[in-house]
Amino acid sequence: MLERARAEQVAWLGEDVTERLAESTRHTQALVPTARPAALAAQLRALDAREAASWVLRNAEDLPDLAGAWVLVWHGVRALEAAAEPDGSAGSDDGVDAHHRFDVSVCLFNPLHGAAHATMRRAMRGLAAPVPACWTCLIAGSERTMPDILTQRVADGAYLPYYEIPATRSVWSATGFGAFGGDLVEQVRNSLPGGRRAVGE
Repeated sequence: MLERARAEQVAWLGEDVTERLAESTRHTQALVPTARPAALAAQLRALDAREAASWVLRNAEDLPDLAGAWVLVWHGVRALEAAAEPDGSAGSDDGVDAHHRFDVSVCLFNPLHGAAHATMRRAMRGLAAPVPACWTCLIAGSERTMPDILTQRVADGAYLPYYEIPATRSVWSATGFGAFGGDLVEQVRNSLPGGRRAVGE
């Protein structure tokens, strides 16, 4: 039953990400280059996020890969929203970084929960505190129960929290889907075979 439920989740998420990516592609293809530096940076980031998401989706092997594609699309949508801001928000070099904060993280425990709302101060197996989490996972942590953790299937058929996979074998474990710092879009692009050149091929 668990295998069937996971297969259904994989199928559903694959369809959802595909639809979101198609919509993002339509929006990015309709972009008109702008002379505003911050807005142009946001447009370029949206393109990078879309291309990285597309590559990850085409090569997805398990639920964390699909979740990664979902998060990349999410970053792309944020960038598109920033690019569309009127002058005064994304109209200056500091506007995008200060106002839209591209570094906002998703929930570390399960990125499909969406944006993190605060940091969990309690250390958990495989993780050192503090870590960004959504409200649901924060409540679980405060009640000393396990959050709903995204898992990765390993060779023996068992499922482990994705962040317990060696970082050398998983960009998601290495980055925490952006929770461990750095620019997730760039980190994913640089992790692909051939580095950034592989994106969009």
